[in-house]
Amino acid sequence: MIGGLAVRNNLLCVTWSAGRGHVFLYDLDASERVSSWCNPVGPKGYSDAGGIAIDRDFRIFIADAHNHCVRRYNAFGQHLGDLGLPMPTSGDRAKDKTGVLDHPHAVATHGEYVYVAMGERPRQRAVQCFHVDGRVLPGLPAQGDSARKWGAPRGIFADDQGVLVADTLRGRVQRFRHGGMFVQEYLVRSGEARPGHLVRLADGSILMVDHSGVHPELHAIERDGRERSVAELADACHDPLALAVDDRNRVYILDRGGERVVRATEDLGFDSVLFELAEYDGDAPVPAT
Repeated sequence: MIGGLAVRNNLLCVTWSAGRGHVFLYDLDASERVSSWCNPVGPKGYSDAGGIAIDRDFRIFIADAHNHCVRRYNAFGQHLGDLGLPMPTSGDRAKDKTGVLDHPHAVATHGEYVYVAMGERPRQRAVQCFHVDGRVLPGLPAQGDSARKWGAPRGIFADDQGVLVADTLRGRVQRFRHGGMFVQEYLVRSGEARPGHLVRLADGSILMVDHSGVHPELHAIERDGRERSVAELADACHDPLALAVDDRNRVYILDRGGERVVRATEDLGFDSVLFELAEYDGDAPVPAT
């Protein structure tokens, strides 16, 4: 299952894929769906809807790994165009170029910047950056690897403090300033973790989805890199897939492999089940009762 989760004010966006990339928008105050659509298909008739970001102007950016681009919409589902240069038709090296999105998985926005984490294998330019209007900007350079390659990053998060990147195959989280300056690197579970979607909490700690085991699990580290217990939330959430955090510092988890949305308190205590996507009826997931 491929999916994503994003929240901005009272707007919650959920995605999942099954041949087509499905997008659902919810009003959290009313606990109801306000819009839904599918990503346009590519030449082979398929699309994905993975990682999501909602910017301050409520533009929605959705990673379409199958079609090697990031789709851009307004809050009404109107397609505003795509981010990413055309995918080269041959040559693997040509896919590791600034502006080319080879299997994008995660998206984050801050101000006028859109950050994209991508790739199925180690690449130097696996963290790309764009202006919200689609212009290609310099990406973030990998650190700590002799070849200066990212390990197929599957998670990215941006806030006022900077950018966090889940360097997935290397078991690390890297932290940058918005201008691209490297700040520090966290080794997660001695490098044995495989971090995916991640968020930074109000106290500076980082919550992430760890894909190193048979089933994905929630994992957290403190601001100084020490492990933080998330036992209560981990017991309540099974097979987490994506994360988001709102302006009240509450955390949202897309779990059960993309079948429901759970909300947690600021201190990572279980709050409630918001929506059961497993009850998808061909129109949209429904609110949990």
